[in-house]
Amino acid sequence: MPSLLKSPRAAVMAVFAAFGATVGGFAGSTPQMMAQAGLDNATFGFAVTAMTIAGVTSMSMAGALARRFSHRFLLLALPPAMLALLALTLTAGSMALFFVAITLYGLAMGATDVIMNAEAGAIEVDMKRPVYTGFHGSVSLSVAVFAILSSLLSTRYGTLATMVPVAIAMLLAMIWVWIAVPARPLPLAEGARSGFGGFTRPLVLTGVAAGLIIASEITALFWSSKLLAETAPQFAAIAGLGASFFGLTNALVRFPGDALRARFGEFRLMGATLSVAILGFVGLGFSNGFAANVFFFALIGMGLAVLPPCLFALAARQTPHNRAAGLSVAMLVAGAPRIVAPTLFGAIAASTSTRIAFGLCALMLLGAYFTIRKLARS
Repeated sequence: MPSLLKSPRAAVMAVFAAFGATVGGFAGSTPQMMAQAGLDNATFGFAVTAMTIAGVTSMSMAGALARRFSHRFLLLALPPAMLALLALTLTAGSMALFFVAITLYGLAMGATDVIMNAEAGAIEVDMKRPVYTGFHGSVSLSVAVFAILSSLLSTRYGTLATMVPVAIAMLLAMIWVWIAVPARPLPLAEGARSGFGGFTRPLVLTGVAAGLIIASEITALFWSSKLLAETAPQFAAIAGLGASFFGLTNALVRFPGDALRARFGEFRLMGATLSVAILGFVGLGFSNGFAANVFFFALIGMGLAVLPPCLFALAARQTPHNRAAGLSVAMLVAGAPRIVAPTLFGAIAASTSTRIAFGLCALMLLGAYFTIRKLARS
């Protein structure tokens, strides 16, 4: 136990889990959150777009932050800010306050995402073996637990009740970071500049693929409870099951994902799992049953599991002098599809149905598949 408490890998995994708790808390509370802020599908799509723009902006700046502050300092400063802004988002009683809160939440979330992934990449290098997808597995498992917990709590006691378990998870992670994560030396100015790498072909292709995949992932998480609540209103209290099963199957694949990366290689693995995710979105487009939709969300979670960690690891390896910088470039490129997708999804869901909008997400993943094939040849 003492060695575990002093393990940087375990501490950063706890940060990933706390990050997943905030995502699960958001996803499971979506119907109640939308109702109390007076949002419909289209307006919620605009709100998620505002959050995405803010997140992409902060992601693009995270490399500069990492040149001035250690990962340890940023991992102690950013997640608590993200937690406070999530609380404001969940409890917003007006559309105007909701838009302000979710935008600020996106800023904190984007910067936290890059820094924790940069530290995870450094730990993988330190350990000299693949461990990257395990970090993302802790996010997925946490999403699975907190999505259904949030659904139950927000339905019975209100959205503020969701914040209690999320805050506990965040506090434990911050204590662990304080104990175990070292303050790594800041990148040298020369190395940081050369390490940034600019918009190289591999980083651009990585960013495009990541943007299409993350846009699909966020869509599945943030609208899953809305689709299930529409499909079977009598099961509103467990509408978080879609996000929960998504997170569970995501975790089941991510924890052994590093062994799969080592055995099959990242590109073969990504090509195979993308087809599973595409099948899941197609299934949502044709299904109108509660249980079937939960199954398809589980299938999507399984298919998307290894894709973001593989792409993040590829981006971080492009800029070894400052891994946050490579991630920042890739995430800046990823911003375009991530920004467009929520508004487009919300508009399609409002004009047709949430089910049809989900089915069309398969097209985004087809685009990601062909982009990854180009990346493999670059």
